[in-house]
Amino acid sequence: MQPLKLIVVGPVRSGKTTISNFLADATEIPYDYHPTQGVRILEFEIQNVIVNNKHVTKDIELWDCSGDHKFENCWPAIRKNLHGVIFVYSEKSNECLKELQQLYDYFINQTKLGPERCVIFCYDPEKKNPEISKIISSTFAKVSHVKCNVESGGNKLKSDFSSFVSTVVTKMYNYTDPQEKDILSDNILFVKY
Repeated sequence: MQPLKLIVVGPVRSGKTTISNFLADATEIPYDYHPTQGVRILEFEIQNVIVNNKHVTKDIELWDCSGDHKFENCWPAIRKNLHGVIFVYSEKSNECLKELQQLYDYFINQTKLGPERCVIFCYDPEKKNPEISKIISSTFAKVSHVKCNVESGGNKLKSDFSSFVSTVVTKMYNYTDPQEKDILSDNILFVKY
């Protein structure tokens, strides 16, 4: 069964690893900061994802990517067979916006995934920003933008992630040719209730 390959990208120290670990139930929160070297791949299963009005279980391969540009030479391998992208930022700045736009161009525009196959998580652990801008630039006008906090809003984050997975899998299922659709449906485990 082919897992759903999702990547988590964003600037250095934006909360990518914290969010990735939380979604995969990989570690306790909080933890000491250690910069990601290249990429970390977390594998886990997500249940009760709604796809075409059915509850499914889907294997996830979550690629937690370093925000350090010295690892850009890894981007082609990271982008291969990509199904969706989670952009993470922790504070709105011109440098952050420039970096997110560069990542969007490389991982979304150049792969032709489209805005429905990505989501933006604004990680705000210290609750500095009670409101976030829905659109951080015109590039992201059609992208879902979610404020998240794993410490006090973990259930909401997992729910938002589940919705994102549902959207990605539904788009994959509905917009593939009939032969690909048969292969994809073989890769989705339907849960009976």
